[in-house]
Amino acid sequence: MLIASLFLLWMVVILLVVAVVALSRQLRAMQDSAGPAVTRAMPAVPGRSAPVVSAPTLAGDMLTIGGPSADGRAQLLLFIAPGCGASRSAVRDALALTDRKALRLLFLGEGRAEEYADMLRQHRIRDTDVILNAQVGADFRIGVRPSAALIDAGGRLLARGPVDGRAQFDALLAHGRYDVATDEIVALAS
Repeated sequence: MLIASLFLLWMVVILLVVAVVALSRQLRAMQDSAGPAVTRAMPAVPGRSAPVVSAPTLAGDMLTIGGPSADGRAQLLLFIAPGCGASRSAVRDALALTDRKALRLLFLGEGRAEEYADMLRQHRIRDTDVILNAQVGADFRIGVRPSAALIDAGGRLLARGPVDGRAQFDALLAHGRYDVATDEIVALAS
């Protein structure tokens, strides 16, 4: 009887160790996947100045995101992932909603340029409008892709959030008080 109870006790201890190891692996995987969404010292909060980040485009030019715009246009940052159907749809929607006169549309991702080549070629996106830099997504606290951030010409972050469809783009642009009909930023929504 004593041997049987000791055997059962050891089995319970072994099962508990296995459960702790499995839970720690799950926790580590969740922390890794939420990496860019970790709180930063200067979080990107709508209504405040957008983080100022300089990063190279695929063409090799340095581009500054945030801060006052050199060309006087607002910026719509679209954070995308290669091979993601929702990102492809978001690119289509973003291109359809803007004609790029008063709004500069920038595509941001992370990884290698080859991973994005098909998507960029299919939508005829210029290399000067694409930045592959994980730090930009981290500075804007982007975790889910596709996501977008709207920055006015003065460098103020008007709105940001996930954009899975056209309705979410419309909501993001409306929150930023972006008038799609006239293609202009009207004012900051209160």
